[in-house]
Amino acid sequence: MATRGVRVWRRTDVTLPPSFLIEHSRNETCLLFENNASLEISRPQFEDWKQGYLKISDSYGLIGILRTKEESYLLTVKGVLSAGQLHNSDIYKITMTEFIPLRAIGLAENIDLRIPELQKLISSGMFYFSSSPDYDLTLCAQKRSENAESDERFFWNRSLHFPLQRFGIDSKQWFLKCISGSVLVRTVYVGAKTGKVALLSRLSCERVGTRFNVRGANDMGHVANFVETEQLILFDNQESSFVQIRGSIPLFWDQPGLQVGSHKVKLRAFEASAPAYKRHFLSLEKNYKDIVVTQHKKTKLLDTVPFIEFDYHARMKASRENINYLKKDLQRYVDQHGFFHCVDGKVLRTQSGVVRTNCLDCLDRTNSVQTVLGIQSVGNQVTAMRIESANVNMQQRFEETLKDVWVRNGDQCSIIYAGTGALEGKSKASQYRNFYF
Repeated sequence: MATRGVRVWRRTDVTLPPSFLIEHSRNETCLLFENNASLEISRPQFEDWKQGYLKISDSYGLIGILRTKEESYLLTVKGVLSAGQLHNSDIYKITMTEFIPLRAIGLAENIDLRIPELQKLISSGMFYFSSSPDYDLTLCAQKRSENAESDERFFWNRSLHFPLQRFGIDSKQWFLKCISGSVLVRTVYVGAKTGKVALLSRLSCERVGTRFNVRGANDMGHVANFVETEQLILFDNQESSFVQIRGSIPLFWDQPGLQVGSHKVKLRAFEASAPAYKRHFLSLEKNYKDIVVTQHKKTKLLDTVPFIEFDYHARMKASRENINYLKKDLQRYVDQHGFFHCVDGKVLRTQSGVVRTNCLDCLDRTNSVQTVLGIQSVGNQVTAMRIESANVNMQQRFEETLKDVWVRNGDQCSIIYAGTGALEGKSKASQYRNFYF
C-alpha cells in the first residue's frame, strides 16, 4: 500500500523570503529550500524550525525541481497506481502531480502557461518510479549486477536532480528516478511457491516526440521511439533477464502530410544519413555488445551488423505459417546472445547481445516480432532456473502469462507514441495470443 511519506512545509511569515522544509519518512535528515539554495538539516533543527512553518503538501515522492526564467517549482507525486513489486520495492505509475512554486506564492501573473501542460503530461500515466532508491528502474538486471550508474537514456527527470546535486546533496535519497514506458508484473504459481514475470519497457528521452512528428535519427544518432524492453523472471533467490530493443530506422527521414494514410516516407540520401547511422550503432554496441537487426525492408549501410529481413505484413498475409521462418532465423541469435541469470546475487551467465527490431512506427509489427523473441527466450530462462512443478508444464504457464503481458506492453508503448492502443491489442487480443505459437 502506497504511503504519503513526504511532507512539504512553507514559512508562514510573508514578510520574509519564501522558505520550505521537506521531511521524508525514511530519511534521518530534512531539507531546507530558501533563496535558490538547498541545505540538509538535522531532525532536531527541523522540529525547532517548523514552528514557523505550515504544512502545505503530503505526497508519495518528489520528482525534482524545475527551474524556469521566472520561477522554480518543486514537483511532487500526489496520485499513483501500483504496478507491482520487484525485489521488495513497490513500483508505481504516476497519475497525479503538484507543482509547488518556490519563489512566488500563487500569483496568477507569475504562472508559466507551459506548466499546466507539463503537469498534465507527467500525470498521464506514462511515468513510473520505484519506492526504494536501491532499485533503479533505469537499469536492466545485468547492469544492476555491475553496479552501473543510472542509465541516462531512460532517466527522464535527471536534470531535475541538479538543483540538489549542485549543493552536494545526494539527490537519490530525496528525488525519485522516473522512467517512461511500461511496467507490467504478474505472479505465476509454481506448486506451493510463486514466481514473478515482469516486462519493463524503457522509452529513451534522447529523441522525444510523437508519431509523424519525430522520425528517424538526429545528428547524434539518437532515434525516435527507442525502447529497451526487459523480460524479467524472478523465482526463489534467482533472477533472469532477457533484453531486446526497438527504434525508428536510424536514417534521416520523415512523413509529411496532414491525414493518416497520406503520409509518404521521404528519405534523404544514404550519404547524408551514414554518420548518424554509424553513431547509432556504435552507441548500441557500447551498451549491448553484439547487435542483430530485424526489419521489414532492406536498408543496410553497415556490413558488420547482421540483418534479418522479414516483410511482416506481406509474409503473414500470405500464410500465418511464415512466422516459422522468422523464428528459425531468430533462434540462432537468441541462443547465441543468451540471457542474464544470477542466484543470490552471484552471476551465472550474462547476455552478450541484443536484437534490434526496426519499423516505421515501432508499434504493432515490432511488438509482434518482439513477442516471438520473448517466447523463444522464456523456455531457456525457465530451464536454467530449474522451475519445475509436478503435473504442470511450467514453460507453457510462463509462456501464456508472457503472451498476455506482451499484448498489454504493445498497447502502452503505442499510446505513448501514437496516442492510441495497438490496433491488434484489443479487438484481436485473444487471436493475437495464439497467432504465432
